[in-house]
Amino acid sequence: MKNNRFVKLIQNTLNVFSSNEMDVYSGYATLYILMALIPLLMLVISIVNMMPFFSADDFSAFLMKIIPDLPQVQSMFDGIIRNLNSQSSGLIASISALTTLWSASNGVSSIQAGLEHMEGVHRSSLKGKPMALVFTLVFILLIPALLIFSLLRDPLISAVSALLTYLHLEKSAVLFENVMNYSGIFTVVAAALVILLTYTYLPYGKQTLKSQLPGAVFTTLAAGIFTAAFGFFMGTFWKASAVYGSLAAIFLATMWLKFIITILFYGAAFNKAKEN
Repeated sequence: MKNNRFVKLIQNTLNVFSSNEMDVYSGYATLYILMALIPLLMLVISIVNMMPFFSADDFSAFLMKIIPDLPQVQSMFDGIIRNLNSQSSGLIASISALTTLWSASNGVSSIQAGLEHMEGVHRSSLKGKPMALVFTLVFILLIPALLIFSLLRDPLISAVSALLTYLHLEKSAVLFENVMNYSGIFTVVAAALVILLTYTYLPYGKQTLKSQLPGAVFTTLAAGIFTAAFGFFMGTFWKASAVYGSLAAIFLATMWLKFIITILFYGAAFNKAKEN
């Protein structure tokens, strides 16, 4: 009986996704995000460079943990970050990058439009633009926030562990240390939280955090698994020559981004299917 319910839920999810033409919206969002990629990277680099104890190299190292483990893709992004950093002039560069925020938010607006279409909401893009701008800023500031956490992680672990030990919760202290020391755990939690907030507040309407949680968990896990599998299979079977290295990197990065956004919409469709 439970298997039948699960199969029906999957079928309903696929139906919600296809009937609302989410693949079209994921294509739009991919295009706009790619168009905004350079100014967004410039803005993040400028912010990171103004932070003490951090540099563009730290940002590059963090980004390598998110994108697929493919030499072509990682080399391309590392080169872009280094070139942008050499041309950056701190506050001046960040101010010039801020002027692109409106266009950079078009990718978020495309995601917003897709989520609202799935909910049956139709309104002008200008009415949804303020929320799209807010979420664009959240995405931009997420990386500096995670870099700050990486600096404060060890003192935080020590403080919480000492508190738990003082409360005679030694086993909880050990468990907390093991979890926090696991590589990437906070990044995964932060990604899940951002996705949950995106599903709940980006589209117009009244969604609850509880109702959007299943899709957020699904999207986080599916995106992580897909990224690992994408890096493995493409690295194994994709044999690009040096001549086509740069073109291959652009193609692979675009393909990966398109699938990630598609997974994001599948998570929203999963939430919608559960409501029916």
